Amino acid sequence: MKTKITLLLTFILVSFSMHAQYKVSGVVKDETNQPIPGVSVVVEGTSTGTTTDFDGNYTIKVKKGNKVTFSSVGYTSITKEMDGSAVLNLTMAEGMALDEVVITGNRAKPRSVLDSPVPIDNISVKELKGSGKVQVEQMLSYTVPSFNSATQAISDATAHFDPADLRGLGPSRTLVLMNGKRMKQSSQIYLNGTPGKGEVGIDLKSFPNSAVKSIEVLRDGASAQYGSDAIAGVINIILKDDAEYSEINTHAGVTSQGDGFNMGIDYNGAVNVGEKGKLSLSLEYFKQNITNRAGNAQDTPGEAPDVADYGGNTDDPDYIRDTEFYNNVSAWMNENPDIGMIVGQPKLTKISGLANFTYPISEKSEFYTFHTITKRYGQSFAYYRSPFWRGDVQDAEFISKYEDFV
Repeated sequence: MKTKITLLLTFILVSFSMHAQYKVSGVVKDETNQPIPGVSVVVEGTSTGTTTDFDGNYTIKVKKGNKVTFSSVGYTSITKEMDGSAVLNLTMAEGMALDEVVITGNRAKPRSVLDSPVPIDNISVKELKGSGKVQVEQMLSYTVPSFNSATQAISDATAHFDPADLRGLGPSRTLVLMNGKRMKQSSQIYLNGTPGKGEVGIDLKSFPNSAVKSIEVLRDGASAQYGSDAIAGVINIILKDDAEYSEINTHAGVTSQGDGFNMGIDYNGAVNVGEKGKLSLSLEYFKQNITNRAGNAQDTPGEAPDVADYGGNTDDPDYIRDTEFYNNVSAWMNENPDIGMIVGQPKLTKISGLANFTYPISEKSEFYTFHTITKRYGQSFAYYRSPFWRGDVQDAEFISKYEDFV
């Protein structure tokens, strides 16, 4: 008897459930009366759903009072409450803007700001160190698209500053900020055939690398906000203002040619000042030796004089003079193989320090100050020319022997 009652109740409940559900069908079209295929039709709060076919038709089981959402990429979603009608046709309007969809293969935070009208890169100090370089301008060259900086050889004092710019528009058109404040340009004018010849730029070696928390790079013009020196873009160096612990880093390296040895050590730490203040201190010592990729000077100053050029006359005074010139200079160059110019990175020693102090005054105001000091010694090489490197020197009448110009 109990079994019969249970079966009867189950049958009644199933019948009631089936009676409460009904089918809704219809066509989904756009504003031009064209069917929209692939529209997602989902009953809210359930896993029940379907999609429209190629002709925009759909059929779905619902209950009275259910809310059904119609959505498709490029169209504004529509939600309808079911009122018992068996037919529901809809017209979907085109969406004015699409929701941002980010698909990524990992959980890492994107480096570039994607919702900005201009490209902005936020480079952490971890990424900068991951480049394997030891100077800020070199780190940025390996991590930021369109940032250009390279060591300049045989360029006088320019070799100590490494001209840097964005998008190849020149150092004087790239604005560099530190904590949002303009950095002063150096007084060194870039010389010879270096990037930004005749311009001045920012010395990115004027502060310790250990003071950098992150670097923001705006890779587009911002002259409307900052002025003409921001035509190429803006680089904002964010300084460390706090530290959970003190940190000391060391590095050393040498080139595959066995020259250019470099080593450095830097420190960063922070201390509390009063109840709220923070003082971050950074120090750095860096030293590098020269590199030379010029090779040895040629063993001869050109081609030996050809007697045919002198009418075949070996007694010609010009032939005798030029032959003697060639032989003497060749012997001198063989005795002094290091007389050629040095082409490579300069010798450099840098000692720098930076202090960054912040003290909150209220929720909306803060007292801050930061100071940096740098002492640097360098030895670079100029583009010098010896007279015997020019083909017309040996023809000069005032030169009779190589000692005249050595």
